[in-house]
Amino acid sequence: MSQPDVHAGTKDFPAIYDLLVPVLSFGGAALAILVWTNGIAIDLRFTAAGCVLASVVLAYLAWVRPKKDIVALTTPIYALIFFAVPLDDAVATIILELLYAVSLSILLVRLKYRFGKPAAAIPEGGALVGPLKEYVDRTHQACARMPTAAAHRAALVVLRFTAGNYGDVPPEAHEGIRELEGSGCAPAFTRAFEIVAEQAEITEKSRPRPSLYKEFAASDAALLARPLLPKKKNEDGYDPGYDAALDNALLLLFAAGWTASEADRPHLRTAEAFAAKVLEE
Repeated sequence: MSQPDVHAGTKDFPAIYDLLVPVLSFGGAALAILVWTNGIAIDLRFTAAGCVLASVVLAYLAWVRPKKDIVALTTPIYALIFFAVPLDDAVATIILELLYAVSLSILLVRLKYRFGKPAAAIPEGGALVGPLKEYVDRTHQACARMPTAAAHRAALVVLRFTAGNYGDVPPEAHEGIRELEGSGCAPAFTRAFEIVAEQAEITEKSRPRPSLYKEFAASDAALLARPLLPKKKNEDGYDPGYDAALDNALLLLFAAGWTASEADRPHLRTAEAFAAKVLEE
């Protein structure tokens, strides 16, 4: 059976926005050259508006990705700084617009290849698709037992982590653990909260990966998307079990939030592309 088209029913505006970045920035610069060569008396800040709008588009494209590019997000600020006050020399203004347009194009290419696809490229409607749907369906019975309040915290933990807001993850995770007390849910959910909280704090504070870290127990294997890996470093000194624990924890919390907190499903859509990518790696 062929896999469903994950772009079916979605709008193509991310691709259009990709084109808008060079079109607006270089278009404004081209208009400035046309105005200058024809001796038209006009404030070149109007043509620089193309660079400002292109910066806003680029910042949006950075915002809708699970992993944020701070440089791209801040380009509208720099555009306003550069073009709010016109230069005395028209040629210098035109050169500045051209250089800024080139810079935006380079940042666009960097964004596409280093920060993944936009989270907006997901199907409309209520159903998940592909391996992610299969995993959520497989864990449905266990996830459905989770209290709605705890499932809401699970969704928040996933959303905070995938957005790069690592400092906000531990408090949400600890609240989720508190909501699970006495619920009778599988211990794997508590461990998932603990794993994501620990690794978020390590990432937030730029600490080295510890040799001892929180992980799932063998009894949790049935609820995990990936096989358990032992704590063992390879020849490069890298311990794949560390990343595997995080991947399993995020996927389990995504499944819990999706299954037991229906109100959070629209928000979890923004993390769906991230979860699907993690599951398929």
